[in-house]
Amino acid sequence: MARQSANRWNGMLPPPKAAQEWEAIKPGLAEEIFQESIAEERHRRRMETVRAATKILGQFLALGSVGLMVLFAKYALDAGEPIVAGFAIGAPSVSLAVIFALSRTPGRRLEEGVGRATRRVTAVTAGQGAPPPVLAQTPTTQPDTAQLP
Repeated sequence: MARQSANRWNGMLPPPKAAQEWEAIKPGLAEEIFQESIAEERHRRRMETVRAATKILGQFLALGSVGLMVLFAKYALDAGEPIVAGFAIGAPSVSLAVIFALSRTPGRRLEEGVGRATRRVTAVTAGQGAPPPVLAQTPTTQPDTAQLP
């Protein structure tokens, strides 16, 4: 039986001894791994920048939507529709408060909750969920309309 061994290390780069062994097997492999680790680090930093920019954009869009709600409510009040103005401010404000509260829940992210609900709906619509109960139907020989005596 052949003896196998596995080397483990933290991070993208192998220890120098492993890199020397690989270089002896295939010249240039250590350089390829080094360049790949640099590219991966660049990509990770870009993704963090995009994530931060997306978060900031979302905050500005939320602020803009609140501004539009207030303008629409003022327009509805000026037109003599206080109920419409109340809904224009109330319903979106409640939804924004729920979104804010869910995003601040420790150990849970809003995206995870949305993803979980989406997976559930997708599984059911794809037929992977529990099938609906089938009721036994007996053929009826009587007419659908009732006859009075």
